Amino acid sequence: MKKIAIFAAAFALILLLTKIANQVPPEPPSGTAFSLKAQQVVQCSPEEITLVDNHQTETHLEKDVNWPDCAVFQKEDILDLYLSRGEKTRYLSSEKTIWWRKAM
Repeated sequence: MKKIAIFAAAFALILLLTKIANQVPPEPPSGTAFSLKAQQVVQCSPEEITLVDNHQTETHLEKDVNWPDCAVFQKEDILDLYLSRGEKTRYLSSEKTIWWRKAM
């Protein structure tokens, strides 16, 4: 009986680890200089954007022409942003943050 319980627990652990591993976000697009994970947009204008992370640390960026319109960013959305450096910050892509990163 003990062996069956140990086998079942090991099997459940393997299934749990597999599920977590499959939720890892995809690789960022090529050419990415940096990424900002679990960011929330608090202020947006055509020239600038201000982001806040889970620790209430603000990041202020000057935007170039590649950024989408401010209406795309909802205040309640928590996003992973992939950006590139230059004279101004270049937008490459973004995606919603996965659940476990929101809690960190």
